[in-house]
Amino acid sequence: MRICFHELAKYDLDDAIEWYDLQLPGLGDRFKNALRQTVDKIGGHPFWFPHEEDGIYKAYIPKFPYKVLFTIDADGINVWAIAHMHRKPGYWQNRH
Repeated sequence: MRICFHELAKYDLDDAIEWYDLQLPGLGDRFKNALRQTVDKIGGHPFWFPHEEDGIYKAYIPKFPYKVLFTIDADGINVWAIAHMHRKPGYWQNRH
């Protein structure tokens, strides 16, 4: 199934990687790898994941306080945000 990242979700990712690398060199790569594994799971079984709200699914990134927020439609999976779970809830909602 095709997975498409919203432009601002890519920014979320870059911002998180940069922040983690400032905390500890290489930690950004670990975050990126954990995200990649999560996205692979989403691609394989998108309906496994719980709803954040109506029509929006969420997948937690293991060992990091982030979740991937996505929708599923006929064209594939749309990732709207890679959101920190304790900062600015709902900031991404105007993206979809």
